[in-house]
Amino acid sequence: MDAIIGAGGHIRPNDPLAELLPEGKTKALLQIAGKPMIQWTLDAIAKSEQIENIIIIGLEEKHNLNCGSKTIHYLQSNETIFDNARSGCRLALKLNPNSTQILWVSADLPLIETPMIDWFINQVRMSRHELYYQIIDQDVMESRFPTSRRTYTKLKGKVITGGDVSAINPNIATDVHPAFKKISAARKNVMKQARLLGIWPLLLLITRQMTTITAENIIRNRLGLDAVFVDTPYAEMGMDVDKPEQYAIAKQILEQRLKR
Repeated sequence: MDAIIGAGGHIRPNDPLAELLPEGKTKALLQIAGKPMIQWTLDAIAKSEQIENIIIIGLEEKHNLNCGSKTIHYLQSNETIFDNARSGCRLALKLNPNSTQILWVSADLPLIETPMIDWFINQVRMSRHELYYQIIDQDVMESRFPTSRRTYTKLKGKVITGGDVSAINPNIATDVHPAFKKISAARKNVMKQARLLGIWPLLLLITRQMTTITAENIIRNRLGLDAVFVDTPYAEMGMDVDKPEQYAIAKQILEQRLKR
């Protein structure tokens, strides 16, 4: 399986991380415990025997990143994460035309470790869906990182946050897929975006009657996308560094890890 790493985010005005990195600089290159943040992610991927090619979107060879014996391919960042996913998937299909599952990993996951990645890949390989989206229970996240200040969504009998590792069938990025057509048509129009899912899912969320199964059915019926949620036991897979306090948590853990 190949992996795409999204690293195109830049520090913008009023960004919470602006005190750590100047405006306009690439967030993935933020130094943490002696390495660029993305290098910690690459170190975890490098040890996974289940991953072959690496595609990094938003950085270049001059940044001197490495992923062990794995080959890194670089792509320029586009205007939106949607466009980045599209270009990354197209390159993945060039590298492996028979690919039906690839990983999408955020560059700002410095605490992720190889066994976590392998666990997720094993979950994905147990079935054949078009999209695997990671969710992490609030209790899992806060028992590991009680001061992380994540954003949560309330479902029926469950409070979750989204993870930052997913898997996708790269063929979704082709123009023939119904989900691609609908998302592409709506990506710059708020009203079209609202009509994609409709008012019913919003009401279910407000009344806390939404379940993951209901959400999967809505995505399947509205977008024509066969998506499933993967309940994940690893808080590190949702611990992206967006705020100074999250940076401080990651820095402390990584410095301790280096002393082992």
